[in-house]
Amino acid sequence: MPKEPAYLILFADKRDYENNLKLIQFTQTNLKEEAIKAVVLTGDAQEAASMYGDVGLSELDVLTYAQYSKININQTATTISTFLRGQPHGFALFDNELGTKSIAKRVAAQLNEPIITNIKTITTVDHDYRLEKRVYGGEMLRYVKVPVEGQALVTCDVASVQLSDKDKVASPINMHKITTVAPSDQVTYEVVKQAVDTLTNAKVVVSGGKGMQSPAGFQLLQELANQLHGRLGATRVAVEAGWVDADMMIGQTGKVVKPDVYIAAGISGALQHTVGMDQSKYIIAINTDPDAAIFKLADLGIVGDVEAVVKQLLSVLKEPVSS
Repeated sequence: MPKEPAYLILFADKRDYENNLKLIQFTQTNLKEEAIKAVVLTGDAQEAASMYGDVGLSELDVLTYAQYSKININQTATTISTFLRGQPHGFALFDNELGTKSIAKRVAAQLNEPIITNIKTITTVDHDYRLEKRVYGGEMLRYVKVPVEGQALVTCDVASVQLSDKDKVASPINMHKITTVAPSDQVTYEVVKQAVDTLTNAKVVVSGGKGMQSPAGFQLLQELANQLHGRLGATRVAVEAGWVDADMMIGQTGKVVKPDVYIAAGISGALQHTVGMDQSKYIIAINTDPDAAIFKLADLGIVGDVEAVVKQLLSVLKEPVSS
C-alpha cells in the first residue's frame, strides 16, 4: 500500500524562512519514499508562493486569511487541524521552536493524533518508522516506533541542518482563502531571536553551585558574567535552594550549553550537572576541594575560596572585556 504523504506545516513570516527551509530539507533527507507536501499560513499568498513554490515539494497549499498578522496559537492550531482533517496524511511535521510546539500540541489534541517532539532523524525499519530523539541532556538516544500506515504529528530538531544549494523545482500550488477562522484566545506566539547572550547560545557561561552558599554568592557571579558578556547558570542544588531562577539550571534536568568558556564556581562536578556542560570548549573550575570531580573536566583549575577568587577576577576586570 502506498505511504500517505507527509505534510509540512510552515509559517510564512520572513523571520521563519530559514527554519522552514531547514524543515523542508530535513524531511526530504529523512523521508525519501513519501510525497512531501506543505501547507503555509500567511497573510500574503503571492509572497508565500514565491518563497516556497520552487523548493521541490510534491504540492504546496497556501492558506490565507485577513486576520493573519502574527501567529495566534488557538486560531492557528484550529486552522491547521481543519485543513488536515480533509487531507490524507501520515506525518505532519513542524519545526521545534517552543511556540510552534505549543501550536502542534493543540493540533494533535484537535485531531486526536499522537505527537512526538524533538526528533533528530526518521528512518524506516521493518515496515515501521523509527524516530530518534535525544534525552537526558543529549547524552542518550531514545527510539520511537510508528507504523508506516499510522498518523502522527512530529516536531523536528532542525537547528543543526546545514542548508545546501539545490536546483529549483516548481511545485503545484493550491490557493485557499479562509473566510471563517476560530476566535482569538489572546495568546500569541512570537519567534524569539536566538541572540548570543541567551544562556543556551552564550559564548561565556559563569555557573555556580552549592559552594556559592547563598543568593549573594550568585550576585557576585552575575557581576563576573556581566564583565565577560556572558550569562549566569546554576546547578540543580542552587536552584532547589531558591538562590536562582529555574531557567538558569544546567544539566540533565535543565539546559545544555556549549560555550567557548564555561566557568564552574563552587560546583563539585556531579554527572547530573556535567551532562549539560561537558561539551564546552574551555572549562575553568574554581573549588576549595582539590579532589572535586569537576577538575577532571577542567582545562584550568583553581583551588581556593570561590568568593575570594571571583572578587580577585573582578578587580582585574575593572571594565567589561571587549565583546
